Amino acid sequence: MIAIDRLRIGGFRSIQSLEVPLGNSTVFIGSNNCGKTSVLKALQLALSDEYVPIREDFHRSCDGQVVEEIYIDVRFVPSNDKGERIDYFDSIWTNALPFSVQSDRHHKEYFAFRTCFTWDKETASVKKQRFLFSNWDRRELGSELSQPLPFIKLVVLEVEDDLRSALARPHSFINTALEQLREDIEAHPQYARVPIEDFRGLLNRLSETFLGPGSTLPNDVILSAATIGGFFNWVKTHDDTKLLTTRQGQGSQKTLLTLSTITLMEGLARQATAHRWPLFMLMSAEEPESHLHPNAQRTLMSQMMTLSHQLLVTTHSPYVASVVEPQDFRSMMRRGDKIDVRWLPRKMDLCDIRMLKRLILRFRGEVLFARGLMFVEGVTEEQLIRGMFHAYFGDDPSAFGITIVGVDGKSYAPFFLLAMSLRKPFCVVSDNDGDTAHVVLKQLADVEKKVQFDHHDNRSQVFFLSHGLAMEGELVHKLDIRQELIESLMACSNMTDPSPKNRRLRRQRYSKLTDRELKHRLEKKKSEYSGFLGDIIQDNPFARPIEELLPQAVQEAFRLMQTWIGDQSECPGSFRTR
Repeated sequence: MIAIDRLRIGGFRSIQSLEVPLGNSTVFIGSNNCGKTSVLKALQLALSDEYVPIREDFHRSCDGQVVEEIYIDVRFVPSNDKGERIDYFDSIWTNALPFSVQSDRHHKEYFAFRTCFTWDKETASVKKQRFLFSNWDRRELGSELSQPLPFIKLVVLEVEDDLRSALARPHSFINTALEQLREDIEAHPQYARVPIEDFRGLLNRLSETFLGPGSTLPNDVILSAATIGGFFNWVKTHDDTKLLTTRQGQGSQKTLLTLSTITLMEGLARQATAHRWPLFMLMSAEEPESHLHPNAQRTLMSQMMTLSHQLLVTTHSPYVASVVEPQDFRSMMRRGDKIDVRWLPRKMDLCDIRMLKRLILRFRGEVLFARGLMFVEGVTEEQLIRGMFHAYFGDDPSAFGITIVGVDGKSYAPFFLLAMSLRKPFCVVSDNDGDTAHVVLKQLADVEKKVQFDHHDNRSQVFFLSHGLAMEGELVHKLDIRQELIESLMACSNMTDPSPKNRRLRRQRYSKLTDRELKHRLEKKKSEYSGFLGDIIQDNPFARPIEELLPQAVQEAFRLMQTWIGDQSECPGSFRTR
């Protein structure tokens, strides 16, 4: 087997210059206009001749300068069945690549080529060329390639693609793959029974995935070279009625297209293995979650990751992210002319991987898509500070691309690991009672050492509440917001006992509480009062200056966030805020 392990792009659309490693499965995440789709389109330019870029595809810098050349560099390496790089190509590939195999400084083999597009001013047209690399690291080019390599198959799933449109296009992957299977069966009739039955098993799996356990291909369908594609027009339901795929909604059509594509790719792969043909296939899927509900998103992505060939995906969905391995993410962020790509270390402690999956990806996948992160101890602080944020900035954190995350105790380490590895700016607002400060700072130092994180830009900091205090103590003893605190307790009690008489009695009782008693009452109602208090601070019914409503640590964190927001480039197409 072979796999693409490195990709370099220059001068294409929003990408001035970019190099990124690829794994067996690679998932690109990031905000709109950060270059995710451009990466997939660049690969399409490199691996096929389906289209040629137009003048608007040549990169334009923030000062208006347009480049004259686009280049896409792709490096292939030998791999095992787990997608891991090995040292040498097997005989199938050495025979297919007799003049283009190189060795790196570690004596590991690879072959690589560059696809470049040059703008011709005189003819106002684009010239296309491909060159083999004689040395990848030094970017030295060798002989020219006159045409795409025939054993490379790129399968592209656009964001709005569905089964109906794919079947209608004569040159879609589904139709061309079916035709290739038919031709192979007809050319080798003595072996026809094996691939046909093999294909039946693949289609059965597809049917079961789509319709649930117990579904299968109808027994009256005789698969042959002529009828092997008939399944894609209908499937069998539990009561033996035929369900036309062309009558399904967009979500079902999207699912059927993706699963059908996987089925056909596996069918072609089995045929190539049987005949010892060199064949490399890569599926490129843009936002496969579109038109699907959350559970369907998870299920479909899980199916896609069973593909034995390479997979590239772009997504905005935390539900898709929840089934992806942490090391497979590539986080993209645009800063002016530069697009920064970050990823987690390929080799990670098993404990770290499990913590990331359990504490973040499974339930808090939205942190992957944030432009900045604030970590707090729990749901109390998360709800409360969200209201404080709105009061300070005039809008919800999501409007600025910021996510506030309660880490459920003092388990900051996996969140630090993710933020530092992906180079997302973050801050912490932490309690300061007991040994909390020591615990938080030690976790921070341990993770910094592990990922070799550098704080030189001061974009990430830890802020502590007043010495010896947790949040409730800070609210009662350091802020003069007794009225707001009583109103939040009243709102909690009114939910269970709305009687006007009892409300008056409760207000009188709360007003007589000492500071110590008030703090104790808040601690007993942690998860209840905080959301109400956040709303009260946001509404500010007593017209207090904003500085009187926020702990000093929170104010300092918000001032840091202002620098994050101000850092966003004013280059056309980049993120802007009010």
